[in-house]
Amino acid sequence: MPASRAAALLLLIASAPALAQMSPDAPASEGASSFTPPKLVKRSSAAYPKEALANGVSGTVVLEFDVDEKGAVANVTVKTGAGHGFDEAAKAAVAQFVFQPAQHDGAPVPSHVTYAYKFVLKTAPAPAKEKRDETVRLKGGVYLRGTRAPVAGGKVIAVPKETPAKGEPTSYSSRIDDAGQFALKGLPPGRYHIVVNGPKADRFETDETIGKDQVVTVHYFIRPSQYTRYESTVHGDLNREEISRQTLTTEELVKMPGTMGDALRAIENLPGVARAPFNSGLLIIRGGKPTDSKVFLGASEVPQLYHFGGFTSIVPTEAIESLDFLPGNFSVRYGRAIAGVIDVELREGKRDRWHGSAETNLFDTGVMAEGPVGKGSLLLAARRSYIDAILQAVAPPGLAFTDAPVYYDYQGVFDYPVAGGKLKVMVLGSDDVLKLVFDQPADADPSITAFGTHIFFHKAQVRYTHAVGRWNLFAQVAGGYSGQEGALGNNLRYDVGIGQVDARIEGRYVWSKKLRFLVGTDDTYSHVALDLDVPPPPHEGQIPSPISATAIEHRHGIQNYGLIGLFVEARWQPTEKLVITPGLRFDWYSALHHPSFDPRLTASYQVARFTTLKAGVGLFSQSPQSTDFDPQFGNPALRPEQALHTTLSLEQGIAPGVMLTLTGFYKHLWDLSTPTNNFLSLSGQTTPERFASIGEGRIYGMEIMLRQAISKYLFGWVSYTLMKSERKDCDTCGWRLFDYDQTHVLIAAVHAYLPKGWELGARFRYITGLPYTPAYGGFYDADSDVYAPANGPVNTGRLADYHALDLRIDKTFLFKRWVLKLYLDITNVYDHSNEEVNQPAFDFSRRAAITGLPIIPSFGIRGEF
Repeated sequence: MPASRAAALLLLIASAPALAQMSPDAPASEGASSFTPPKLVKRSSAAYPKEALANGVSGTVVLEFDVDEKGAVANVTVKTGAGHGFDEAAKAAVAQFVFQPAQHDGAPVPSHVTYAYKFVLKTAPAPAKEKRDETVRLKGGVYLRGTRAPVAGGKVIAVPKETPAKGEPTSYSSRIDDAGQFALKGLPPGRYHIVVNGPKADRFETDETIGKDQVVTVHYFIRPSQYTRYESTVHGDLNREEISRQTLTTEELVKMPGTMGDALRAIENLPGVARAPFNSGLLIIRGGKPTDSKVFLGASEVPQLYHFGGFTSIVPTEAIESLDFLPGNFSVRYGRAIAGVIDVELREGKRDRWHGSAETNLFDTGVMAEGPVGKGSLLLAARRSYIDAILQAVAPPGLAFTDAPVYYDYQGVFDYPVAGGKLKVMVLGSDDVLKLVFDQPADADPSITAFGTHIFFHKAQVRYTHAVGRWNLFAQVAGGYSGQEGALGNNLRYDVGIGQVDARIEGRYVWSKKLRFLVGTDDTYSHVALDLDVPPPPHEGQIPSPISATAIEHRHGIQNYGLIGLFVEARWQPTEKLVITPGLRFDWYSALHHPSFDPRLTASYQVARFTTLKAGVGLFSQSPQSTDFDPQFGNPALRPEQALHTTLSLEQGIAPGVMLTLTGFYKHLWDLSTPTNNFLSLSGQTTPERFASIGEGRIYGMEIMLRQAISKYLFGWVSYTLMKSERKDCDTCGWRLFDYDQTHVLIAAVHAYLPKGWELGARFRYITGLPYTPAYGGFYDADSDVYAPANGPVNTGRLADYHALDLRIDKTFLFKRWVLKLYLDITNVYDHSNEEVNQPAFDFSRRAAITGLPIIPSFGIRGEF
């Protein structure tokens, strides 16, 4: 056969599922487990060997090779050869193949595959097909209404309205590319019925007319199939195996009733979180103090999470990418906290085009802009309150605002690819001011005639991430200035300024498919300037004495603190169902001159396809409050406070999208900083000890969460926490209730998507009241002309239980190029008078309840393009 007349036709025969064999590393199919073989998505054609072409022979080569969990081919070997150069050509081609990896229970796994590569030589070329008209006649773009997001992956179909001529196609189609563009070729003149289908979009139909030699350009804006407020991505971390980790999408966070559209306020709906008094925004996680938990924003600690009064957080919801809530047994990546951790990540700006938005509600107004900058992106946001104007108008008689509550915050996020990695720069800040004056002094303390506070921080962060071989590197440095200043009455004032620099370096190394490592350090240096005229802080559970009857101490000076943290963690997966994560953390506290070593261990085991058991045990440490180890106000010889966390959790899939989580926990705390009346001899002088590391604590309970993930119609959850938090103040003291103990915390929340852009949500909360210490009357202090309390047994009283219903209504209006959203968030719908404080009279002879906020409707409006 002459070689010049030969045409090579290469046919790749994909192996049948029976030929796809799992390697020893791949999971075996058991019980209800499912296995999906790999699927070829990109092939490479082999050159027909010259020797075979010259001899006019065909052949089939059977090969075996591995496909890893990313779909790449490796270890290609010939099982049955064909000679004549076929073996080498087939191996070279198969090595370039790309597969969709095999899946076991929905997770990618490696596999071993047998393929037959057939080489067929034909003596004559196939008959040439009639050349089709490739001229583009209808082109344009397809976008979602309002957001103008491209309907990528969709299809545009044109069907002639008249019967096609013989031999003409009955329809024409084009795929919509990632930019939303499409092009239909070869349409004869005439009228066409256009049908557009795409992901997350309703079916769209219209008619178009194509004239002779005419090219029609159109832009279709089609309605989305679901009205979602934000698009967010939650990234899973390979080295993060926390037992009780709850990760919520922005959509879940922002639509929760009672949060007034603020994502971070939704934390209070999760298991293990107690309700803070007066809606203050304090974080009370699993029976700990608010200061026992840490808040990280962009992997760097921030001094506050909420603005004054807790109405809104310091970061607008639309700038948040994800939020992780870790109530216990968290990774060694986080340190210097003995309760829980909240980790908030800011998102990058969008890259398709420039977007903008503006939102106003009862409390504040905010704006945001984001878009591409070269190969990177930029996101800018700012917000300011105007609650000062409202309170000025509705302030009760006897109360005058010098500076009514005002807050503002700002954020900037810039990212850009640099040297094969990514540079991310963030700036953020927050500022709160409140000053008010009383026309008449307080009955209990005549010195209190005014109150004022100013809380602020400003911070910049620079982060660089890069992948090198098996390493993923993360480096970040952040610096800023924060402060608090204020006054109460004529005597008490404080001014604290803190300059701080912190750095975090992490490296993640993939040793093998079953073993990964995390190593890192997070270090902080703080320069603190103090100027204080304050009384000694009251003991826990103690009724504060009037300021007029309390000695005021002056403190002025500079303090420098250094914190060094080192951590290492491994993630070992000996079998497909078992994951074990040991870790060790070391912390050095320069102010205490004491280190802490915190070993931690967590494990998870997949009992069945939809059932997972998790367990954890570990040590956690933190520094006492700075006032406790201050040389003047406290005891500089204090040790780090310690806690042992033990957790057992069961996750059970109930139905598609429905998950039940049961968690039991026990925490033991020791070396807690506790007030004492003892005295010490320092440098030959007798001085009060004030505080000692002698306190103990125990916290135990259970959490239940039934959660429906976001679906087309609704999402929501029911969470219940049963818990007891107790403290012991000395070795011979008995156990007592902690200030923030709340026995029962029940929260039921649901959000439904209704037709025509309407949405409706509801939240109900029932929470046990906080403990308080009763007073057995008061003692008259003639020198200051006030009464001092006679404290009863600590925390033997309890406030009335809290309960409230909140509702939220959303309405979305879609225009071609922008979106208008309206919402009404009603807090405490049935106006229940919830007891926040059991306030004693001026002589402590009786008490009266101070109730919380009444029904509050908050109306918001948001426009975005």
